[in-house]
Amino acid sequence: MKRAIQCLPLLLLLQAQLSAQATKEAPPKTKKKPGTETKDKTESEAKTESEKKEAEPKTDPPKKERKKSQYKPLFKIDIDHAFKNPKEAFEETRQLIIDNYYSNHITEKALYWAAIQGMLRHVSPPEHPELGAIWTPPQYGKVSNALKGEQVSLGIKSSFNGNDGSLTVSTILPGSPAEGIVQPFDRILRIDGKALKGLAVRKIDGLMNGEVGSSVDLTIVRDIKSFTVNLTREKFKVVNLETEILSDNIGYARIKSFAAGISNDLGKKVGEMQKKGVTKLILDLRNNGGGVFVESMRVAEIFLPKSKILLRTLTQSEGLRNYASASLENKPLSIAVLVNKKTASSCEILAAALRDHGIGMIVGTKTYGKGVYEKTFTLKNDYRVKFIVGAMYSPRGQSWQTKGLTPDFSAQVDDNTLKALMRVNPKSRLKRDIPMITAYKLLLDKK
Repeated sequence: MKRAIQCLPLLLLLQAQLSAQATKEAPPKTKKKPGTETKDKTESEAKTESEKKEAEPKTDPPKKERKKSQYKPLFKIDIDHAFKNPKEAFEETRQLIIDNYYSNHITEKALYWAAIQGMLRHVSPPEHPELGAIWTPPQYGKVSNALKGEQVSLGIKSSFNGNDGSLTVSTILPGSPAEGIVQPFDRILRIDGKALKGLAVRKIDGLMNGEVGSSVDLTIVRDIKSFTVNLTREKFKVVNLETEILSDNIGYARIKSFAAGISNDLGKKVGEMQKKGVTKLILDLRNNGGGVFVESMRVAEIFLPKSKILLRTLTQSEGLRNYASASLENKPLSIAVLVNKKTASSCEILAAALRDHGIGMIVGTKTYGKGVYEKTFTLKNDYRVKFIVGAMYSPRGQSWQTKGLTPDFSAQVDDNTLKALMRVNPKSRLKRDIPMITAYKLLLDKK
């Protein structure tokens, strides 16, 4: 079975102990277990042991005695009271609900589903229970497409107004079926002839979404005109990178999501900008919730030379592992990284690495604070479960879990203003975007 994500040809995995610069927040050093192989990890996609061995006879592996980890969890996961006969108590509770619940519509399937969801929530941070999830095959298909930078949809982003039952179009994705037909500020009143007033948002999402090749009729009001358009849902590549040369040898690059291949795209664009005299870069990671785990490190490799630590991780199977750059052709630039409260995970990996090595300063507001990563496993019924398998630390050994990364220079813009600014080109944005203006001025002053 082929791996969903290719191995890291560019990353040199070191098993050295923590460097002298590591702070006390770094986890204690540990030795690599003999025979442990390097695995690529993404935030929500990786192949399972069962997938790798599906061609082999399915036998139950011998149970190994699990030693208690010497590392303390970043949040509480144990219980602080006795729990006698837990398996029996679980089955007894399940049967009591089946026998005594007021409605006989309750099913064993529903209870088992809820139990799995409960376990996944329990091993997730209390403030972010969604980090543990179970997906049906169709649901996981959408997740997988997003990680590849693909989407099956009409390409319309909108907000719902419950008072008049309309969707107001905010953005049309480039290359999507709606491009050139639907416009921002159009109001969608009906989907396939069905009025939207009184419908739940989830129901409306269901009407908008569908399989590749299926079509939908949208009744639209534009200015004072009302008309109906027919669109066919297609799979299209989402544009996740925006670049521009501003002035004074300063370039701008905005990464919307760390989809597969974003590092290659950025590397090419940065190279083109350098040939035109760019020596400084504003790297905009605002409203970027992460994406493919390894892409953030490949982006860091664009700027960091060989042997520089990019990230430290801690897992049960491998203990402490250090990821280092293997780049032979890094692009030396002075960088200002723009962040906000929605900058998370892979973005925090990149921002922390650039700052710890002294080539990037962080501008904006405190980041989201996701310093753990998940892995996705495939169950025998082809459903997927995702949960946390590792903790992440910056090159200097700092954890940003929950607390986020504190910027070097504070600058803020409200959500609605930023949303509007992101619709205009970067040069126009620079006139009104306070954090971007701040980053620009800091780079101007940098020798």
